[in-house]
Amino acid sequence: MSFFHSKNFSSYSIRRGFTLIELLVVVAIIGLLSSIVLTSLNGARVKARDAKRMEDLRQIRIAIELFYDDNNYYPSAGCWDCNNYRYSNTGSWDSLAADLAPYIKSLPEDPVNTSGCGPWQTNCFTYSYGNVGRTTYSPQYDLTTQLEDQNSPYRCAVKQYRYYFNASDPWCGNYSGQIYEASSY
Repeated sequence: MSFFHSKNFSSYSIRRGFTLIELLVVVAIIGLLSSIVLTSLNGARVKARDAKRMEDLRQIRIAIELFYDDNNYYPSAGCWDCNNYRYSNTGSWDSLAADLAPYIKSLPEDPVNTSGCGPWQTNCFTYSYGNVGRTTYSPQYDLTTQLEDQNSPYRCAVKQYRYYFNASDPWCGNYSGQIYEASSY
């Protein structure tokens, strides 16, 4: 008598591993869950960078105001009473850093620091300092960046910033609505 009979052998068959369909379903579920997590993580990163931008500009503003207290004027942006700026994505930021060195250890730069453009253009992330009033206009300045969060309550489209030399004239309408202004006016 043979140890295995054909009719008894089939009852001893062992199932090993997963089928291809089962593996594909698991991979699809993992892919869906990871895309959901990455999407929410990206939103958190955007908000974190915007929070850093606002805090950086607050620190820069404190240093600028300390400079003013000691000198009775704000640091130049290459000229006074003119439309000139220093940007964190160019070497001109080093000049501002030198002016503010006694008041701030290291002048921060935008977390993204897009090169080749100012914060008034869409998707251009840089810090800017300029448009400094001294003799013709009252002592004021612009300290500006662009926020990434399209729903931020601190962006220009919500705040409706005005020119310091003409308070009745809103300026963000001509530029990106994502501008954040940390100036003193």
